[in-house]
Amino acid sequence: MAGDDGATPSTSRRKPLKLELGNLTEKNMGQLKKLNLATFPVLYKDQFYLDLVKSLQYCRLGFYADVLVGSICCRLEDREAGGKALYIMTLSVLEPYQQRSLATQLVQWILDQAQGKECQDQGVQEIYLHVQTSNQRALDFYGKFGFKVTEEIKDYYKKIEPPDCYVLRRPLNGAELTQPALKVP
Repeated sequence: MAGDDGATPSTSRRKPLKLELGNLTEKNMGQLKKLNLATFPVLYKDQFYLDLVKSLQYCRLGFYADVLVGSICCRLEDREAGGKALYIMTLSVLEPYQQRSLATQLVQWILDQAQGKECQDQGVQEIYLHVQTSNQRALDFYGKFGFKVTEEIKDYYKKIEPPDCYVLRRPLNGAELTQPALKVP
């Protein structure tokens, strides 16, 4: 995850900012590509953006003073255990805007969607994501929202070190975790 809100004593004094959320469209996809290029250590291929067009209802762009400063992109998936899951593909906030509650607002938006009537009617039972094992800030950030580490995947990432990731899950809409939470160092 690029850009989170794990406050530390030296950064907790930064004033929170209010995001204006906007829809992702085919017309502003180029802005998202530039944001991702600036915030992630990997280059997302064109197929990633083509797939996003199929999940526009679970993607939002975050604007501050009419400038794109963050985004969250998720997709709806079938779960092996039955029902549906929302997968957080990306969450990003430009570095100058980090530690200002913007990532919190984006995650809260998707959690509100995931627990809304439409997702309940679709059988959405969890939300999950992958986090690089070395990214303690992201682990702490998502932990504040009730996400639990349920799995470690070795060699998940191809072009970044370390290549391992944790799978973080949060049950939704009365469901329970289908895998026990792991203790992480």
